[in-house]
Amino acid sequence: MSTNNPRKVGTFHLIRQVEAHHYCGHLNEDMRQCLVYDWPDADARLIGLEYIVTEEQFLTLPDTKKPMWHSHEYEVKSGVLFLPGVPGPVERKDLEKVAKTYGKTIHFWQVDSGDELPLGLPQVMMALTRDGQLYPSLTIVSFIPTIGVFVIRF
Repeated sequence: MSTNNPRKVGTFHLIRQVEAHHYCGHLNEDMRQCLVYDWPDADARLIGLEYIVTEEQFLTLPDTKKPMWHSHEYEVKSGVLFLPGVPGPVERKDLEKVAKTYGKTIHFWQVDSGDELPLGLPQVMMALTRDGQLYPSLTIVSFIPTIGVFVIRF
């Protein structure tokens, strides 16, 4: 992921699922850090952040810390994580790297609860890691002209 708008669908905490737009920068070759917004437009709300590390770094973590992290492999292979507006060959090359990373995501604003402000405690969020986790009853497919793609909304 780079500073263009990587899009991740279906970040969830227990049964909550929210749309998440990531704007990322590389801290170094092994770590990226992302601001997470609820929408790609100018009126989007900053709802959290995600730290992304290589598989090599993830494997060095103490076993007690690993449950707070999630793999990006399923998100990439299933197509729920993509880079809007990035040419296909460039997107595929970056997503091959992202598929081999792990993320730790913290949301400060529970926008799906209808909160007008970021209330309550921050929550560690997880990501889709296998088929059947994205609830079809919660999705609507729509087209967003500003990024030129069809998306799943919650």
